[in-house]
Formats: sequence, C-alpha cells, structure tokens
Amino acid sequence: MIPEPILLVDDEALVRSTLREALANDGYAVETADSGEAALALIAKKHYPLILTDLNMPGLPGLELLAAIREKDPAALCVVITGYPTTDVAIEALRKGAYDFIRKPFKTVELEAVLDRALDHARLMKKVENYQADLESRVMTRTWELHAFHEEVLRLNALLLSAQKEIELEPLVRPFLDHLRTRFNPDGWAFLVPGAGADPWHYLSWTGDKTWPEVEAWGDLGALHEAQECTVATGYSEGFMIPLRHGDTPLGMLVLGFDGRSAFYPSDRSFLLWKRQLESALLGLHRALALGRMLAGKA
Repeated sequence: MIPEPILLVDDEALVRSTLREALANDGYAVETADSGEAALALIAKKHYPLILTDLNMPGLPGLELLAAIREKDPAALCVVITGYPTTDVAIEALRKGAYDFIRKPFKTVELEAVLDRALDHARLMKKVENYQADLESRVMTRTWELHAFHEEVLRLNALLLSAQKEIELEPLVRPFLDHLRTRFNPDGWAFLVPGAGADPWHYLSWTGDKTWPEVEAWGDLGALHEAQECTVATGYSEGFMIPLRHGDTPLGMLVLGFDGRSAFYPSDRSFLLWKRQLESALLGLHRALALGRMLAGKA
C-alpha cells in the first residue's frame, strides 16, 4: 500500500460505508465524498493517487468529474464504478481520463484486483516523477558547475595574459596569490622559489598569523614532484605542500595552511587549472630570464 489514501466518491451512503469498511479491512486507507463537488473540494487540498468514483450521481456527473480531476490533478488515477458499462460509456470514460472501470455488482476481490493494479501504476508513476526531478536537478547543477568553471577559465586566462608582460617574479605571482586567497580561502600560505645556481630556496611571499619555519626545515623542495600533506610543523592544523614544476625543472613551492578541517583538495580541478596557469606564467619568466642571461653572456 502507499501512504496516501484512496478517495471514494459515491452519492449512496450505504455504498460508501460498505466499500470503505471492506477496503479498510484489507489494509486500504479510504476517504469518502458524497458528490462530485465534494470530491473536487478534497482534491483541491491534497493529492489522491487513486480515486474510485461512481458515474451516475446527481449534481456533477461522473464523466464531468473525471474531466475536472484530470485538469486539477493529472497524476491521480481514476477507477470508475458503473452499472451500465456500454462500449460508448467505457470509451468516453477513458477519454475523460479514467484508468479503468468496474461493473456493478462486483465482488470485493474483483475491485481489489483493479485497485492493486492502479496502485502499482501510481507507484511507478511516482518513481518516474522522482527520477525526472532528480535528473533535472542534476542537469541544472552540472550546467551551473560548467558555467562557473568556464568563468574560472576566463579569469585565469586573463591572469596568464597579464603575467606575460611582467619581468619580475613578485608582481607576476601576486595576482595569482590574490586569486588563490579569494577562491580557496586558506588561512595562511607561503610561496618559496629556488635561488640562482647553488643558492637555497627562499621565501618570496607569505601571509597568515603563524611563523613560517626556516627554509632549511623544508628539506629538498626540488625533489618534491607531487602535492602532499605538510610534513613540517607550521602551526596550522592542516597543510599542503604543492610543487610548481615544468618537467624536472622546479619553478616554485606553494604551502597552504588551514585552521581546522577544510574542503580543499589539491586534486580539485579549479585548483589544478590555477596551478597550471601559474606554472605557465613562471615558465615564461624563467625562459625569458634564461634567454637574457644567455644574450648578456654573448655580449
């Protein structure tokens, strides 16, 4: 059984009470209406997956009731009770929206077979409706995500284009770090770069209320190829070390610190896009400086 009750519509009180009692004894939940008008008033307030109605009633006739139900609640299934099941009546009832009909007099077991078939159909319709709603929600969410990612691509492309005119490291990196702060909300970060020749790495920029460790504490940063959780005490409860590289050439090291558990992951595609664009900008400057040194050496 489904939790919503069946609505029984019949102008005869004895029929209503008899059917209601018989169906209730078999586990159905039944509400009643003594006219088509009363039925419509109930339907306006709640959804009935199944409506069992007599065709021959004073006031609003059964066929007109079927049409009104179809307009107000298309998901409701109507089973018609009639003492005159002619072909014309059956066709007209189906045209008005009836799911099935049963002829008077009938046995309770015959009625229950029709009702069970209708209720199974109602369950299937509900599943389809839920599936469609879930699918529409997924499509809307995915569309929004794609739109947001497209906007992210445009913003980062603009940063990369702007970085191409920079000839110094700090002004090149700063816009990327500003974007990092607003997009991923770290509580602190440090950006390290390798020195020239045999010089060790050094801090280019940092932020946060913690004291970052000495450069020597990080070990051989050039050997780190993949992002990993921070292995050096920084004062943050969660941290990540993220190398910036081009092949075997280290370009920089980003360390992110978070107070408390964060939703950040280095594999997030928006972050990977940010990282790749910054690596492209750093590589461009690295090549430009190398070319400048080569030309200076030939001068």
